[in-house]
Amino acid sequence: MIIAGEFQPGLSVVEELGKIDRFVQDAESYPVVDAESLVEFMAGEQNFSGNSNQYYSVSNSLLNQVLATKKGIPITIAVVYLAIVERLSGAMRAEGISFPGHFLVRIDAGSGEQLIDPFAGQLVSRDECYQILAGLYGREVEPNDRFFNRAGSRQILRRILENLKVIHSQTGDAKGVLTCLDYQLMLYPDDEELLQQQQNLLDHLRENDGSHYDESPRLH
Repeated sequence: MIIAGEFQPGLSVVEELGKIDRFVQDAESYPVVDAESLVEFMAGEQNFSGNSNQYYSVSNSLLNQVLATKKGIPITIAVVYLAIVERLSGAMRAEGISFPGHFLVRIDAGSGEQLIDPFAGQLVSRDECYQILAGLYGREVEPNDRFFNRAGSRQILRRILENLKVIHSQTGDAKGVLTCLDYQLMLYPDDEELLQQQQNLLDHLRENDGSHYDESPRLH
């Protein structure tokens, strides 16, 4: 939510977190007790879904906007799922999965692994995840357990910032890209790739007065 505040001056983080608490109260009453009921609550009852029509809108990467519109990209909708499960009183546990190109949620409610595609609002198997990946890359991808590694908080924040960085670069907002890099370097101060990107961009800004900066990978 702090990231959202950086790009929206005056945003009340406390007020936005209160909205999550209200979702949690509704989830407790539903009740949400396992992966199936979580998906039913989030995608069915609350109508959270992927924003396919405006996939590259900056609002999809700002958590307060995702809470307001109930639309987003895989990782930001996943963050809402994770925040709600974290606050529930039951035994269910959730973690983010840094699947290539399409962030997932893994649920453990005592009956083994269950995967959720938050963008589609449905449970998925590992085989179905590989089908998603094949669709993104246009070819079959060799199965790899590392694709299902847990994403910690720092990794999630870095990935959200990477998505915002892509959006700002596509619109030629070099200073927006620089802001994202600054936050990424707070998380990973010794990352040589980020440091090089920052230096290249600073050089570019000095030479061109922030006129344009471009890179275009896909959001995830």
